[in-house]
Amino acid sequence: MILSVWISGNNSHHTLFQNSILSTSILAIAFFLFVSISLYKGVGLRDNLGKIFTKENFNKRMKSTSDFTPDIDIPLMDAEGIGGIIISILAWIAFTVAALFAIYFVGVFFWSILLLLLAILYWIYFRALRLIFKNSKYCKDNLFKSLGFGIFYSGLYVSWIYGIIFLLKYI
Repeated sequence: MILSVWISGNNSHHTLFQNSILSTSILAIAFFLFVSISLYKGVGLRDNLGKIFTKENFNKRMKSTSDFTPDIDIPLMDAEGIGGIIISILAWIAFTVAALFAIYFVGVFFWSILLLLLAILYWIYFRALRLIFKNSKYCKDNLFKSLGFGIFYSGLYVSWIYGIIFLLKYI
C-alpha cells in the first residue's frame, strides 16, 4: 500500500491529506474485494485459539510476579578512607545488580503489555471478521448478495477512518 502511494506520487508532490485519502481508498478497495470474494466462496471462521487470558490465569501470574519483590533494609553507614572506598564499591555493585533486575522487570512488563495489546487486536479483528463471515451461508454462490454485504461492511469499517481524516483536515 505504501509502495503504491509512493509510486503514484513519484513525479508529483501530494499533501498528507491526499496521501491519506489515497491510502485509505486503497485499503477500502482491498478490504471490499477480500470480503466480497470470501463471502461469495462461503468462507467461515473458527476460533481454534481458545481463551488466551482467564481471570484465574491472570491472578496467578500477578501473584507469582509479586513474590519477587524483595524487602530490603539498608543500614546507614559513615565511613572514610579505605573502608569508605570498599563500601562505595560494594554499594556500586549492589545498585548495578538492582538496576539490572529493574531493567529485567520493566522489560517483562513491556512484553506483557505488548502481548496483551496483540491479544486485544486479535479479538477485535477476529470478532469483526466473524461478524462478517457469519453471512457466508446466505452469500455463497450469490454475487449480488456478496457485493452488497461487501459494500456495507467495507463502508462500515472504513468510514470512521475517512471521518478522522476529514476532521483533522477541516478542524
